[in-house]
Amino acid sequence: MIHALEDHARAQPGAIALTSPSTSLTYAELYQRVVALAEVLAERDIRRLGIGVENGLDWILADLAGMMSGIGIVPVPHYFTPGQVDYLLDSSHVDYLLSETGSCPTTGLFGSSIKQISDQTVNKEPVKITFTSGSTGAPKGVVLRHDKLFTIARSIVQMMEQLDIGKHLCVLPLATLLENIAGVYAPLAKGIEICVPNGEQVGLAGSSGLDPIQFAACINQHQPESMILVPQLLLATVTLTELGMTNPGHLKMVAVGGGKVAENLIDKASALKIPVYQGYGLSEAGSVVTLNLPGEQRKGSVGKALSHADIRVSEKGELEVAGALMEGYLGEQRSDDWLPTGDLGCIDEEGFVYITGRIKNTFITCYGRNVHPEWVEAEFSQFHVVGQCLFYGEARDENLLLVWPRFPIDAATLDEMIGKVNEGLPDYARIHLVMIVEQPISKELVTANGRLKRSEVIGRYRTDIENQYQRKIDFDKSGLAANVL
Repeated sequence: MIHALEDHARAQPGAIALTSPSTSLTYAELYQRVVALAEVLAERDIRRLGIGVENGLDWILADLAGMMSGIGIVPVPHYFTPGQVDYLLDSSHVDYLLSETGSCPTTGLFGSSIKQISDQTVNKEPVKITFTSGSTGAPKGVVLRHDKLFTIARSIVQMMEQLDIGKHLCVLPLATLLENIAGVYAPLAKGIEICVPNGEQVGLAGSSGLDPIQFAACINQHQPESMILVPQLLLATVTLTELGMTNPGHLKMVAVGGGKVAENLIDKASALKIPVYQGYGLSEAGSVVTLNLPGEQRKGSVGKALSHADIRVSEKGELEVAGALMEGYLGEQRSDDWLPTGDLGCIDEEGFVYITGRIKNTFITCYGRNVHPEWVEAEFSQFHVVGQCLFYGEARDENLLLVWPRFPIDAATLDEMIGKVNEGLPDYARIHLVMIVEQPISKELVTANGRLKRSEVIGRYRTDIENQYQRKIDFDKSGLAANVL
């Protein structure tokens, strides 16, 4: 990564590398700043640096300087709770933290400061420790070597060569490995411009809040040729385009991942000439594993494996990946060449990969039917009124959909939406009951990429869910009694 940066600084010193709403850096300036900050890290004998600032130039400078210094880099997500942040800092043995308080001009940063927070000793290792909140309160630290991350970045550059992209807009938090690798390392390796607004300027709040007006303004201001989105942000982009608030004419690539995407939403995007391509990956495999591309894509597929990765299906139907994998979780050492993903799927004869659901999320109805809830949730989430939803039916004869609508919705419209979704579903996977929640689901019940922590949400709303089923039983009993009489 650093050699690539140095090459661009020599070959195209005046080309813009990074742009924020307030300033920009050429490739020559970027390289000089990285070298200067790397010297500061060496002077202070920093071994593991936590990056606790918002998206922006400081974040990328610190990340690259840490890579140049061969130290451990630990992104600190802003959407983590204080307890999760404390756990992250302590368990990863971070000794210094880059924060947004005060100023530290000797580092060459833009108003951030590096301060010592711990005197814990740890070996100096060229690794990134990325924490994924997963489905439990305690985040898991995934340890990835710098060289493997750049291997993935090179693989992305190779696949994207045909698109000739010149400007990328970072939308997702840089603490998200997907944006870090595919939205920073890959563009810098290619030598193009990266726009790095902070979360407020993008319109994002936490891991799941969105101001669509600000989001539209950000896209219109930067006119990017590529973006990386999660399904809800793709839905927002489609809706804004339908309303005439954005024009996708400047886009060459919108990669979408982080969850199952409804085929109908992909079709809507394509009809609006939004060049959307679905991919798949996981932190334990360094983010991107597969991706669809222009002229080489299949409907419903997440694409083919990138050049650095291999993928196969186990006997129980679980996808397994090999390639640039993690060293292990913090405190553990991975030994196998193949990594089980926890995702169910299949691969066709041409190598296109299809995801059908998560092993642990599958529920079984009282009739013995296996249902992958992500399928139904993705189809229902295509409606812009839907903020969050969760599908449930374990050991039940009817399935329930829990929904938080972004704004009030009348019963007739809700019935129409359910009818449209149910038309494409088998009877055992259809929506039978709906439970509306008035407030957004708490952020501690949402993962980094906006997915609900399924078991915790069900636990939080269990009483309401049981009451909903009981009311249905009571209603059916009264109707049966009336018919008998």
